[in-house]
Amino acid sequence: MQADPANRRLLVIDDNAVAQEDLRRILAGHPDSETALATTRTTLSGGVPVAREAFPVDSAHSGQEALARVERALRRNRPYAMAFLNMRMSSGWDGPTTIRRLWQLDPQLQFALIDADADDRREALTARLGADDRLLADDRLLIADGPLNPAGLRQVASLLTTRRRTTGAAVVGMSNLASAIEGETGEPDEANPVVENGPVVFYRLRGEPGLSLLYISQGITRFGHDRDAMLASSGWVEKLVDPRDRTRVEAAIARVLDRGVTGASVEFRLRTGDGACRCVENRFVPVRDREGRLIEIEGMILDITGEQAAEEKIARIAGTDALTGLANRTTFVRRLRRAFAAAQRGAMPFAVFHLGLDHFGSVNDTLGRPVGDLLLREVAKRLTTCMGERDLVARLSEDEFAILQGEMGEPANAGSLAARLRTALAFTYHLDGNDVRITTSIGVCPYVKESSDAHALLMQADLALHRARQDGGNRYCFHSDGLDQSVLERMTLADDLSGAADRGELELQYQPEVELSSGNIVGMEAMVRWHHPTRGLLAPGVFVPIAERAGTMRALGHWVLDEACRQMRVWRDEGVAPLMIAVNLSLCELGSAQTFIRDVAETIAKWRLAPSDVEFDVTEAILTRLAWAQNDVIRALRELGVKIAIDSFGSEYASFDYVRAWRVSHLKIAQSVIHRSTCDPGSAATIRAIVNLARVAGIGVIAQGVETEQQRLLLAETNWATKAQGFHFSEAVGAAEASALLRQGHIAEST
Repeated sequence: MQADPANRRLLVIDDNAVAQEDLRRILAGHPDSETALATTRTTLSGGVPVAREAFPVDSAHSGQEALARVERALRRNRPYAMAFLNMRMSSGWDGPTTIRRLWQLDPQLQFALIDADADDRREALTARLGADDRLLADDRLLIADGPLNPAGLRQVASLLTTRRRTTGAAVVGMSNLASAIEGETGEPDEANPVVENGPVVFYRLRGEPGLSLLYISQGITRFGHDRDAMLASSGWVEKLVDPRDRTRVEAAIARVLDRGVTGASVEFRLRTGDGACRCVENRFVPVRDREGRLIEIEGMILDITGEQAAEEKIARIAGTDALTGLANRTTFVRRLRRAFAAAQRGAMPFAVFHLGLDHFGSVNDTLGRPVGDLLLREVAKRLTTCMGERDLVARLSEDEFAILQGEMGEPANAGSLAARLRTALAFTYHLDGNDVRITTSIGVCPYVKESSDAHALLMQADLALHRARQDGGNRYCFHSDGLDQSVLERMTLADDLSGAADRGELELQYQPEVELSSGNIVGMEAMVRWHHPTRGLLAPGVFVPIAERAGTMRALGHWVLDEACRQMRVWRDEGVAPLMIAVNLSLCELGSAQTFIRDVAETIAKWRLAPSDVEFDVTEAILTRLAWAQNDVIRALRELGVKIAIDSFGSEYASFDYVRAWRVSHLKIAQSVIHRSTCDPGSAATIRAIVNLARVAGIGVIAQGVETEQQRLLLAETNWATKAQGFHFSEAVGAAEASALLRQGHIAEST
């Protein structure tokens, strides 16, 4: 017998017979529940009209009896969705023991704790639950910050039962979808009706730039979209993703394209057929071949609109800080746990901040508590103004605050936010005729894959705060010395890089591109290097990612293009210019297409070159991001007359079908494919396929990273017209040595 997919079964565990019966009547939707509530002696309070939403309810008077009921329910394949537990039971097992024993039997069971003291809060429960705290990562434990009224009780029941039903369907559906893809049962709609008719929308994307839609389940019709029209459309992203969230979804796609990532998750507003929006969670799972190339992306969409609304109501139930209006500790911990669970599913990493006002007690002592309260309110306002849409600020204690940076990205971004917070709080406060200045110490703990649980992150942020105070205060510290140093170095490099060009520290080196049949140099690829005053010569892999994250990549890219064109003009005047000069492009440079195209045209004209003298190298990953964002900059560059090459071709995707659509000049075979070619027949076959494809399509081929004579010979066997670059011919050299190579005109085979 299959488990009920619409499981709403509840278990009430309470040794107080009167309280148990009142709770059962409220949850079961009994018509006399309000009357019973008015005469009860329980701690439940309120008077709010209760919705007539009924839940099947069973009762247990002790943890032992609850265990027997849960065991019997599981045997009958009718598990409980959640349990309400009175933490003050005087007989049998105590609350933590009951939770631990029931979770050992049914790890999916969710709990709402009623009549809980401060001593029963999550911090104490975490220690008492021991190894079972791993289950808290899925937010299966709700602690109310005080008595719940009937409406609140039903809201909690509705939220937790819906969460279990949706999550369970997602797990089952994804498993069935994977089986359909990997097996021989054809399309998923033929494999299992759960995929087609379940509450989760499943889809598959083709693993190549554009990420075209291969399949989508019938559930998309619940959002007002026609399934067949969606499959036939090339603009399905525009139809589904609200423009306000397009950048966030694009960032999730970028994460799933990373070879080291097994999945990604993102919440966004999905546009319905009638123009409204629903809040959804989208999970991506990449499907790769044995070489790590992307074949497809499996995705699923869960409608969490109701869950988010219920979460907001529960946040109000859990409480806010009365003085500042910020979230309180209970609400903050709930959000932190949700963020932790989402990050484990592949959502953007987050960071936890613990802030303490330095010497706040002296403000109360000298100016009085009313002024101290005004200061706390103003601090709360300033913190809030520094936050983004997905961040949360909470007050934890008298002079301590916590911040959840919802989409940190990388630790350096957490360091930047900490610096902004410290600066914002340092300005003078004008409070009731008093000018007050106060400094702040901040502890920071970013989420990483190795993080054990949400509670540990908050504890580490607290330890980091203590470190900051021990070091004199008015500073921020990460939870480890190593991360402190790493973030400091990255932020220092970012500052240094912003003025590197003006100080003459940047240099272009050039690597020749050689025709195999003759050894003639047909092109030069420009590669930027940084002569750092203290760290020496830095390769682009060290500082380009920093420039991309620091927002200075456009300036760096402009300098590279201008210097490459200047050098090409020099070679042209000397009569030794190659057929083209290649320049690598970063996605950051292409964000504003019109501005970039204008800059390219003006730079080429400035140095009196033809557009065809310049070739831009873009990776397959960049092409995917451009297609997803519907950025048409590549087409505009082709219309301008410059050449386009796909860099590191063959390393990212298993399909070549998309190449013709981009109308590129060259395919640059990835160095990893070249290196494997002499020992792996599959890689050698890949090279032959690329060369044959390019010949039919009229596209040139350049092999990257050729280091041995054996690799050169294998390439020559495929097609002598193939071009190559790599240490076998020449490493990247300075302008003077590159000029000497060009005057020579070719590179001998013995080099």
